[in-house]
Amino acid sequence: MDRRAFLVKSGSAVVGVGLLSLNSGLREGSPRKTTAKTVGNLTSLSLQESYINNAEFAGYYCAAKKGLFKKYGMDVDIIAAGASTDPRQSVANGASLLGIVSETSDMILGIGEGVPYKCFGAPFQQNPGCLLVLANSGIYNVKDLEGKTIGIQPNALQQIKGILAFNHVPLDKVTLTIVDDSPEPLVEGKIDAYTAYVFNEPISLAMQGIKTRCYSFSNIGLPGYGDCLIATDHTLATQADLLARFTRASQEGWAYAIANPKEAVAITLDDYPSGQVKEQQELQMQAQLPMLENAETKAHGLMWISTNVMQAALSAQLASGSLKKKLTVSDVMTQEILIRAASVSPV
Repeated sequence: MDRRAFLVKSGSAVVGVGLLSLNSGLREGSPRKTTAKTVGNLTSLSLQESYINNAEFAGYYCAAKKGLFKKYGMDVDIIAAGASTDPRQSVANGASLLGIVSETSDMILGIGEGVPYKCFGAPFQQNPGCLLVLANSGIYNVKDLEGKTIGIQPNALQQIKGILAFNHVPLDKVTLTIVDDSPEPLVEGKIDAYTAYVFNEPISLAMQGIKTRCYSFSNIGLPGYGDCLIATDHTLATQADLLARFTRASQEGWAYAIANPKEAVAITLDDYPSGQVKEQQELQMQAQLPMLENAETKAHGLMWISTNVMQAALSAQLASGSLKKKLTVSDVMTQEILIRAASVSPV
């Protein structure tokens, strides 16, 4: 199953459909269990992934394997997503202290529905979603999609509408068709473009000898981050020191993965097995590396989130019509934890 198909089936990335209507038990003010506990000299907490175990989360695996979480006084339970997992719901209902939301747009959507959490960091410095086309398609920009057919996953509808609007492509100039969990229609020529993930379908097709081009949503009108870390407003207010220690350990874990990509993949496959193929995971890791660092991470540290990028993401969401109410940057993110993390010392 590819990335988007997994999210569609799990309901964890549905855009344009109310999160609260999908999860009737998720309400602002819902009872929340205590999910951070002190065991001996370590604080035990859980991190809910947005997908099955794979190299996408290698930085956290390295932090666990190399003792970095323990270095900062934590024992972190990294939980793979299942078929019905929604990290936003897991965090809001207290099943997990922290969660990972794949795309900024999905993270914002939950907050727009009234769920009380914020993003406090993100490893991937661009939106992992992309428009995938065949290398010989003649499509080099969004304007070239006029008169073409775009195959979309159901959760990508509002995103594509926002991208078309940003690039001044009238909706009636393209054909949108819902596709399932495979880019096969693209390969067969039944569609001209396909909504995908930068480090998923392009790699799988390349392994089959099929040449493609992938246009990151961040570069065509839908800015944002990948794998936003979220915590409830209550956790951010009462356990900022713990989150700062988690962030510092995670930053060091990601730095280790960047410096040792093959070992990071080996740790992923050995310690967090999920049936992934070594060749694909190594190629995925290489594709991820440029997404983990940019000028802002060099200035502020890994996993940095910018108010400018988040404001642009909010504006894109409003333009797409997927938000029920206007939100401000302070409603959806905080830099406080990242700033605290810079001065954290080992316990």
